[in-house]
Amino acid sequence: MSLSKDFETFKKEVSWFIKAKTEIDLSETDIRLSVEFQKTFPILTLLIQTARATLVVIDQQEYTLFAWDRNDGAVCGWLNRIDDRESYFCDLISEHELLIRNIGGIRETFNSPEDSFSNNQNFMFLGAESSYGIGTWEEYYEDSCTYENCKPIDHLHFIAFAEEANGALTMYDPATAKVMLFSHDHCFDNVSSMDGQPIYTFHTFEGVESFVDYVEELAKQWRNLVVN
Repeated sequence: MSLSKDFETFKKEVSWFIKAKTEIDLSETDIRLSVEFQKTFPILTLLIQTARATLVVIDQQEYTLFAWDRNDGAVCGWLNRIDDRESYFCDLISEHELLIRNIGGIRETFNSPEDSFSNNQNFMFLGAESSYGIGTWEEYYEDSCTYENCKPIDHLHFIAFAEEANGALTMYDPATAKVMLFSHDHCFDNVSSMDGQPIYTFHTFEGVESFVDYVEELAKQWRNLVVN
């Protein structure tokens, strides 16, 4: 009953994801987190350990639906997908690999906390969706640097691991694992423009330095919402 209820809630809240005549199969699944994962992401570990996990096969593509009961009685969750490493376009840092090897990347979320990193995202952490650089924002960034007389950052090696619906990219420098946001128009309150960079380009997150910090802050945002 819980598996069916969780998936029905997902279908209702993310109505565009399931198409007509889609083949769907549901089954309970056991999520086993490695010791390394638990040590690296302790808050995320607590969150995942309280989730109801459902294996969802949609048109032969496997997903894991993680669902929780919110404090207000609603059901919330993540639909995660584990990509084959051969589908990656980037050389991901070890912590990123560790994350998606254990629980996959987030394809969709529903009934998210307010002001969460996961709000309005097209994807988070997916290996096959991660990309180098700032994509179509190259010309915009160059023009902004010229207009504001700023020295451009060498960003071509940065890895974007989350994309907001408005085009904002959350990324890290693989050399340092430092996390940044590139956005011309974001919805986050806890970010600041990066020193020495044009406004409405690169930003930093308050209280978040590394990729692990970012993941753990996301988990904390969800932990504060759900019944523990």
